[in-house]
Amino acid sequence: MRSSRPRGWWPGLRPRLGVALGGGAARGLAHLGVLQVLEENGLAPAAVAGTSIGALFGGLWMTEGSARAAADRVAAFVASDDYRRTRVEFLKPAPDEGGWADSLGEAVRRGIVLSWTYFKESFVSEDDFRHNAQALLPDCRIEDLPLPFCAVATDLRSGASVFFRRGSLLEAVLASGAVPALMPPRRIDGRLLVDGVVSEKVPTRALLAMGADVIVGVDVSADEDEKLGADALDSGAEILARAKRITEAHLRASRLALCDLVVRPRVGSLHWLDFSGAMPAVEQGRRAMEAALPALRRILARRRWLPPRRGARWMEARGVFGRAAEEA
Repeated sequence: MRSSRPRGWWPGLRPRLGVALGGGAARGLAHLGVLQVLEENGLAPAAVAGTSIGALFGGLWMTEGSARAAADRVAAFVASDDYRRTRVEFLKPAPDEGGWADSLGEAVRRGIVLSWTYFKESFVSEDDFRHNAQALLPDCRIEDLPLPFCAVATDLRSGASVFFRRGSLLEAVLASGAVPALMPPRRIDGRLLVDGVVSEKVPTRALLAMGADVIVGVDVSADEDEKLGADALDSGAEILARAKRITEAHLRASRLALCDLVVRPRVGSLHWLDFSGAMPAVEQGRRAMEAALPALRRILARRRWLPPRRGARWMEARGVFGRAAEEA
């Protein structure tokens, strides 16, 4: 746990900086680079919200005490024999794949996962999923963390976003990272919960509900200049894939529109499940945040003289931002 509270935590000190860490699996290591730069420049956030891998690394940052210590913890774990034995490692591309071998290897892996999920809830077992999270996070309570924190999951039955702002940190992170078909869904208080990315690509609405004055969204789902693609669109599978990407792009854009600043580390070349090969994402996160620092300082200076976002509390009370985890 942190022994000292970062600048910006104390009630009444404004503007309150909130950081929204989006989903993106292994690419999410860039979040730790972003947080490193904020720490080094005296701009550590007053609140953090995370979706999927963003929830894991946001919680890890708070419990480890610094972003650098969190990155070291991740590096040690993904290099361990324990991690290499999990099924997540099976899904990453082999180092010597390329060209037709790359396509064939990807097709085989996808085929195995799809076949498996016809008979099971998920490809990764409950035990492996929990083991991986426990290797990085203590089972503490969210309200005991040194800063306000929110992990976002999705209620698979109602479709609502679910905000975990109190209760078990480990259970909240497991629910937020339960990638459909890959990781087992979580059953909590009568709800079936899956990955927060399904409803909140970048959890900006959670930060509005938490009273943040300035919101920085960290989007690691794609490079800024990555387009929808130039598929031929001459098969049903290609059309379906394009339609899904369009839906995801619109959802991401609607959440990022709530940000005062969006940071997009250039991590598109990293495979989303290659955690052991994704440590360079930390440096990409650093570079992106360093480039964005002048803009953030201008935003903070301007926001200091504006009134708090009082409308956010009104909208939260009416369920605009989703449901709190403790609601029935």
